[in-house]
Amino acid sequence: MSTIESTIANTDRETSPSLLALTWIAASVIAVPFGVLLHEFGHYLVYRAFGFQGTALHYSSSTYSLEKTVWQLIHRGDLAAAAAAIPLWKVGVATGAGLVATCVTALACYFFAAKKSPNPFVVTLGFFAPVRFLSGIPTIPVLLAGKSVRAGTDEAHLAAVTGIPLLVLISAGLLFLALVWIFMFRSIPRDHRWISLGGLISGLALGFVLYFLMIGPRLLP
Repeated sequence: MSTIESTIANTDRETSPSLLALTWIAASVIAVPFGVLLHEFGHYLVYRAFGFQGTALHYSSSTYSLEKTVWQLIHRGDLAAAAAAIPLWKVGVATGAGLVATCVTALACYFFAAKKSPNPFVVTLGFFAPVRFLSGIPTIPVLLAGKSVRAGTDEAHLAAVTGIPLLVLISAGLLFLALVWIFMFRSIPRDHRWISLGGLISGLALGFVLYFLMIGPRLLP
């Protein structure tokens, strides 16, 4: 055990389980909006950089004026018309930017937690950021059955623009999520790992409800 981890473990022994759990719950509640907005900010920055008209950041999405039109044309198979509105390579880069932002956030949190200090907020953000990759699970049986998919996820959009098989993108995301979760779990000191994990899960559930149903729509409609 490193000197830092030993110091943290000694400090945690002096903290009551209830206070420790509350600390992790509070950190997890705060981590939810950060995780969501960092992902959306990845899209937003590229939209702005490419000069997309009507770019806006919302509490759970980032949009631009021609977004619906472009994706309707792409889903119809009219790629030429979609490209005439906005070059498809720009659409692909902007779509992938959110996924990259999510991966960078999770990896940065892991590096900080593993190499520096297992701060509750950092660990929780690392856990939560890649949760969005779970959205691809319901699509897997459909793809394996050979049916067409018109999901609204970033992976589905990226597959439509680039030609990369959607199953490959979903599988890569789930693998990334599994590895990050394993690494982040191991970063929590063993002395209070399960208490912290319980607070983390409870806080994420509470934070999800508070942000998506109450705070987010009012803060960034």
